[in-house]
Amino acid sequence: MDLSVREVLSRITTIPDMVRAFQNESHCRRLLEAMVWPNGRVCPACGYRHSIALMVRENGKRARTGLYQCSNGTCRFQFTVTTRTPLHATKLPLRVWLSGLWLMLQSDKGISSIRLAEALGVSQPTAWRMGHALRLMVGREQALDGVVEIDGLYIGGKPRREKNYSPPGRGRKGQPKS
Repeated sequence: MDLSVREVLSRITTIPDMVRAFQNESHCRRLLEAMVWPNGRVCPACGYRHSIALMVRENGKRARTGLYQCSNGTCRFQFTVTTRTPLHATKLPLRVWLSGLWLMLQSDKGISSIRLAEALGVSQPTAWRMGHALRLMVGREQALDGVVEIDGLYIGGKPRREKNYSPPGRGRKGQPKS
């Protein structure tokens, strides 16, 4: 990939930019691989750092795009970038997932499943499931890592009440007023 992931994502500022950036499925797969494996492919089963890309199976048919096999002799696990993630076994194109992720990250207060469905051209239940899967993926990362900027912060408030506190002038049920 000629550009880093940060450079590609930083160039996306508008919806037409997003549509252009995520229109090619193979580019989306390479981008997702660069996000998931920044230091090279890692087998999700054993953690081994060497794998091979599978091109042809024994029956002569081509393998799925982006299918890899662990080079560890005892493991030999076949995996893709979506293996053991919320995107595993998805039927939606990766461009739809990345577009949904970009839309969710651009909105300050989140995006409803209805709006997400309208923007992506999927059904509302599909958008709802996508939203939950994407939030799960984002939540797996270190939430407060590196520089954290906060717009507004309020520290303080009313002191907490004691457990058996009752306001003055009012009795409790079954207890005499003091």
